[in-house]
Amino acid sequence: MIEIAAIDSDRLVRLVNDILDLERLESGRAVLEKTSCNAADLIQQAVAGVQAIANQQNITFKIHPTNAQVWAAADAIVQTLTNLLGNAIKFSPADSNITLSVQQQTDRVLFQITDQGRGIPADKLEAIFGRFQQVDASDSRTKGGTGLGLAICRSIINQHGGQIWAESTPSVGSTFFFTLPLPMTNDQSPMTND
Repeated sequence: MIEIAAIDSDRLVRLVNDILDLERLESGRAVLEKTSCNAADLIQQAVAGVQAIANQQNITFKIHPTNAQVWAAADAIVQTLTNLLGNAIKFSPADSNITLSVQQQTDRVLFQITDQGRGIPADKLEAIFGRFQQVDASDSRTKGGTGLGLAICRSIINQHGGQIWAESTPSVGSTFFFTLPLPMTNDQSPMTND
């Protein structure tokens, strides 16, 4: 009974912390200090944070090399990547791969995280970014989580002026995408490779 109480207490603490994070972000009280960041460094930090969980299921990260720079609050983007990777691990079968890639585009940088999990039905692809939303209501008990991770990700990416979305094929896997702006130049306009 003590173990069950401890598990439930941990879940409640995570829920309260997630709600507080989301409220701070959406109210504008969480000021994100943005600087020029190396996308590869952000990915490496996030992967390091979830590597032990991935190892338990023998999940391998395939990281495509990149030298892209982004204008971002590093800790917030590491949190976003950690949430997305945590979900990818949670819903992927053992002995599978999660692929991370970054593509510099004309006016932004596109991040992609692809898993080989169970996938998301088309009618849930937008809803999963809402508060307390999960593909399957039983997931909160069997997989853990508060149903706020993707809402927090969306709020962080919105505050960066980016977009976040998902594409999925049930029983094949899902890809989560998000964009971030390029670093600022001295005149505060995004740098481009013209």
